[in-house]
Amino acid sequence: MGCRILIIDDERDFADLVRTVAVEMGHEAVAVDNADDFKANFLRDRPEIVLTDIVMPECDGIELIRWLVEQGYDSRLVAITGFNPAYAEMAGALANATGRMQTVVLGKPVALADLRRALTPDAG
Repeated sequence: MGCRILIIDDERDFADLVRTVAVEMGHEAVAVDNADDFKANFLRDRPEIVLTDIVMPECDGIELIRWLVEQGYDSRLVAITGFNPAYAEMAGALANATGRMQTVVLGKPVALADLRRALTPDAG
């Protein structure tokens, strides 16, 4: 049985690709490209998996992770970036230190097998 996944990435094509992969895996998935839509969807749907890009122009992934901690989010977080992988590692460390999220860090381009594993609730 699938779970609810919320994806945010300012690169809409990538967000849509992740959504397509998630749906093919049997999940319900929503892809957005801005923080306001992300927050509204999160509060409405309470996803079991959140995938966030780290480097975005208006609100970066680290700000969103802090917001998720404030919301008490304690499920899987997938942090992804096409920039320096240290950004995603830093975001993952923040999520692990301040919350109870299970964090997966990926770099772009991402292999489909790695993406599928990250979108599997019980996978490491």
